[in-house]
Amino acid sequence: MRFHRRFVAFSVVAALVAGVAAGMYVTRAIGRADFVDVRAVAYVNGAPINADDLDVRLEQILPFASYHGAVKAERLLSLRRTALDELVLDELIYQEAVAEGKRAAAGAVEAELDAVRKRFDSDTQFAAALNENGLTERAFRERLARTVLVRDARAAHARQVITESDIADYYRANAAKFQRPERVHLLQILVRVDPASPASAAPAEGKARRILARLRNGEPFGAIARALSEDEYRVKDGDMGWVHRGRLDREFEAAVFAASPGKFDVARSLYGFEIFEVLERQPPTQLSLDEARPIIAERLERQRRDSALGAWRARLLAAARVEIRDPDLRSARPAVFATGSLAAGGVLAPVSR
Repeated sequence: MRFHRRFVAFSVVAALVAGVAAGMYVTRAIGRADFVDVRAVAYVNGAPINADDLDVRLEQILPFASYHGAVKAERLLSLRRTALDELVLDELIYQEAVAEGKRAAAGAVEAELDAVRKRFDSDTQFAAALNENGLTERAFRERLARTVLVRDARAAHARQVITESDIADYYRANAAKFQRPERVHLLQILVRVDPASPASAAPAEGKARRILARLRNGEPFGAIARALSEDEYRVKDGDMGWVHRGRLDREFEAAVFAASPGKFDVARSLYGFEIFEVLERQPPTQLSLDEARPIIAERLERQRRDSALGAWRARLLAAARVEIRDPDLRSARPAVFATGSLAAGGVLAPVSR
């Protein structure tokens, strides 16, 4: 466990270094057409993004095991392009914040530093991790400040205020979408069928029919369910509670919603044979504004947030000069559309060098 904690902690430092390294070049690189960093895979308004930064961001995207051999070259290139797009976006956000005179709150930076330090067993281990990454604590604090500044800028652009009037207007315009589906209060006993053994279906059906006969002869549903049902609802006397359309598999659902309340029956499902009783049925019902309010608020907040972030990404890109030096990366398309990545708002159109 001690080794694992130490490994994770060193990884945290490495990831943070990679996440902010490009920003260390901004003040000396922006506007310097003659500045060339041999490690750079791309430039964002003159600021380099280095290969080491890209490798660490790629490791954050890929599962650890697949990164070491399970991903085909073409797929790996696409994922690498996704990682690059995300680093480009981070750099553009940082540059805009700096141009607007924004700075990370000192308290937030210290909180981040303390959180990283606490992942180590001692201050000595923390200092060793910094040293391994070529950093002093002061330099690491400066890089954390960049991380905080980018994070806060993202949060500010994502923040949306949804008013009661917004919710009420949306409900009035979309009331038909807020209906509770037809539902039944369902009791159920399962007799499983092994899908790998078709021959097990006949004896399972025979057992189900015998259980059905016992129920129809007046034996308590709960007692039989506790003794014989082969799923987790046996501990609840077979009571599945209220079940709405769309929750059950198709064949079983058709039988359940065609059944009359108070009658016992048996039907086939994906899992085997289901002996069931519908206790009560409720037709589709219109949700009230109060019932729909949390759904609407979440939906509006997500829609407006995505729209605001998309417009921000588009604006940053429209005003940016992005140069990708690697021709394979330049022509690759992102493999995934990660939250907050440039790919989520459109494929980056780089300037050739």
